[in-house]
Amino acid sequence: MAEKIVEVTTQMGAGWKVTAQIRDHLLIIDQPTGTNEGANPLETFLFSLAGCISTIAKMVAREQKLELRGIEVKVSAAMNSAGLLGQPTDDPVGFKRIDIIADIDADMSQDEKTAFLDLVCARCPVHDNLLSPTLVYHETA
Repeated sequence: MAEKIVEVTTQMGAGWKVTAQIRDHLLIIDQPTGTNEGANPLETFLFSLAGCISTIAKMVAREQKLELRGIEVKVSAAMNSAGLLGQPTDDPVGFKRIDIIADIDADMSQDEKTAFLDLVCARCPVHDNLLSPTLVYHETA
Protein backbone atom coordinates (compact mmCIF):
# COMPACT_ATOMS: atom_id res chain seq x y z
CA MET A 1 0.00 0.00 0.00
CA ALA A 2 1.29 3.47 -0.87
CA GLU A 3 2.53 5.75 1.86
CA LYS A 4 -0.06 8.32 2.90
CA ILE A 5 1.12 11.83 3.73
CA VAL A 6 -0.87 13.87 6.24
CA GLU A 7 -0.02 17.57 6.37
CA VAL A 8 -1.12 20.46 8.55
CA THR A 9 0.07 24.07 8.24
CA THR A 10 -0.64 26.50 11.07
CA GLN A 11 -0.55 30.28 11.39
CA MET A 12 -0.01 32.32 14.54
CA GLY A 13 -0.15 36.08 14.81
CA ALA A 14 0.56 38.47 17.68
CA GLY A 15 -1.64 36.69 20.26
CA TRP A 16 -1.75 33.06 21.37
CA LYS A 17 -4.27 31.84 18.76
CA VAL A 18 -3.04 29.26 16.27
CA THR A 19 -5.22 28.40 13.26
CA ALA A 20 -5.14 25.77 10.55
CA GLN A 21 -7.40 25.32 7.57
CA ILE A 22 -7.76 21.55 7.17
CA ARG A 23 -9.94 20.59 4.23
CA ASP A 24 -13.22 22.46 4.92
CA HIS A 25 -12.49 22.95 8.63
CA LEU A 26 -10.94 25.84 10.50
CA LEU A 27 -9.20 24.50 13.60
CA ILE A 28 -8.22 26.83 16.42
CA ILE A 29 -5.80 26.24 19.26
CA ASP A 30 -5.61 28.96 21.89
CA GLN A 31 -4.73 29.59 25.50
CA PRO A 32 -7.18 30.49 28.26
CA THR A 33 -5.00 33.54 28.90
CA GLY A 34 -5.21 34.47 25.22
CA THR A 35 -8.57 34.96 23.52
CA ASN A 36 -9.66 31.46 24.66
CA GLU A 37 -11.12 30.67 21.23
CA GLY A 38 -10.08 27.02 21.31
CA ALA A 39 -8.56 24.24 23.35
CA ASN A 40 -4.87 24.50 24.19
CA PRO A 41 -2.30 22.28 22.42
CA LEU A 42 -2.23 19.66 25.18
CA GLU A 43 -6.03 19.37 25.28
CA THR A 44 -6.06 19.12 21.49
CA PHE A 45 -3.44 16.37 21.64
CA LEU A 46 -5.55 14.35 24.09
CA PHE A 47 -8.66 15.00 21.98
CA SER A 48 -6.79 13.60 18.99
CA LEU A 49 -5.99 10.41 20.93
CA ALA A 50 -9.58 9.98 22.13
CA GLY A 51 -10.97 10.77 18.69
CA CYS A 52 -8.69 8.24 17.01
CA ILE A 53 -9.63 5.52 19.51
CA SER A 54 -13.32 6.25 18.94
CA THR A 55 -12.93 6.11 15.16
CA ILE A 56 -10.93 2.88 15.18
CA ALA A 57 -13.48 1.35 17.59
CA LYS A 58 -16.23 1.99 15.06
CA MET A 59 -14.09 0.43 12.29
CA VAL A 60 -13.28 -2.67 14.37
CA ALA A 61 -16.91 -3.09 15.45
CA ARG A 62 -18.04 -2.91 11.83
CA GLU A 63 -15.44 -5.51 10.80
CA GLN A 64 -16.46 -7.82 13.66
CA LYS A 65 -20.16 -7.21 12.96
CA LEU A 66 -20.67 -5.91 16.51
CA GLU A 67 -23.35 -3.37 17.30
CA LEU A 68 -21.42 -0.49 18.86
CA ARG A 69 -24.17 1.82 20.05
CA GLY A 70 -21.65 4.35 21.28
CA ILE A 71 -18.32 4.89 22.96
CA GLU A 72 -17.18 7.54 25.41
CA VAL A 73 -13.42 7.87 25.73
CA LYS A 74 -11.98 9.78 28.67
CA VAL A 75 -8.29 10.62 28.44
CA SER A 76 -6.52 11.99 31.49
CA ALA A 77 -2.84 12.93 31.54
CA ALA A 78 -0.45 14.01 34.28
CA MET A 79 2.45 16.34 33.71
CA ASN A 80 4.92 18.57 35.48
CA SER A 81 4.85 22.00 33.80
CA ALA A 82 8.37 22.92 34.94
CA GLY A 83 10.08 21.77 31.74
CA LEU A 84 7.83 23.70 29.36
CA LEU A 85 8.33 26.77 31.54
CA GLY A 86 12.11 26.43 31.17
CA GLN A 87 12.68 25.32 34.75
CA PRO A 88 14.92 22.40 35.71
CA THR A 89 13.15 19.08 36.25
CA ASP A 90 13.86 15.37 36.10
CA ASP A 91 10.38 14.81 34.67
CA PRO A 92 9.70 14.70 30.93
CA VAL A 93 8.59 17.95 29.33
CA GLY A 94 5.48 16.17 28.11
CA PHE A 95 3.05 13.95 29.92
CA LYS A 96 4.37 11.53 32.53
CA ARG A 97 1.32 9.29 32.21
CA ILE A 98 -1.78 9.06 30.05
CA ASP A 99 -4.83 7.11 31.22
CA ILE A 100 -7.61 6.02 28.86
CA ILE A 101 -11.03 4.94 30.10
CA ALA A 102 -13.46 3.76 27.46
CA ASP A 103 -17.15 3.32 28.23
CA ILE A 104 -18.22 0.96 25.46
CA ASP A 105 -21.96 0.70 24.83
CA ALA A 106 -22.24 -2.76 23.26
CA ASP A 107 -23.46 -6.21 24.19
CA MET A 108 -20.11 -7.50 25.43
CA SER A 109 -18.82 -8.84 28.73
CA GLN A 110 -16.22 -6.81 30.62
CA ASP A 111 -13.49 -9.18 29.39
CA GLU A 112 -14.70 -8.81 25.79
CA LYS A 113 -14.71 -5.01 26.15
CA THR A 114 -11.16 -5.09 27.49
CA ALA A 115 -9.99 -7.28 24.58
CA PHE A 116 -11.85 -5.03 22.14
CA LEU A 117 -10.18 -1.89 23.55
CA ASP A 118 -6.77 -3.60 23.43
CA LEU A 119 -7.30 -4.37 19.74
CA VAL A 120 -8.55 -0.84 19.05
CA CYS A 121 -5.53 0.75 20.75
CA ALA A 122 -3.17 -1.58 18.85
CA ARG A 123 -4.64 -0.27 15.56
CA CYS A 124 -4.88 3.41 16.54
CA PRO A 125 -2.14 5.46 14.79
CA VAL A 126 -2.15 8.19 17.45
CA HIS A 127 -1.82 5.60 20.24
CA ASP A 128 0.98 3.90 18.30
CA ASN A 129 2.86 7.20 17.94
CA LEU A 130 2.83 7.52 21.71
CA LEU A 131 4.17 4.01 22.29
CA SER A 132 6.75 3.82 19.50
CA PRO A 133 9.43 6.40 18.88
CA THR A 134 8.54 8.46 15.82
CA LEU A 135 11.34 10.40 14.17
CA VAL A 136 10.56 14.09 14.16
CA TYR A 137 12.75 16.41 12.08
CA HIS A 138 12.62 20.17 12.48
CA GLU A 139 14.15 23.07 10.59
CA THR A 140 13.51 26.73 9.92
CA ALA A 141 12.19 28.04 6.63
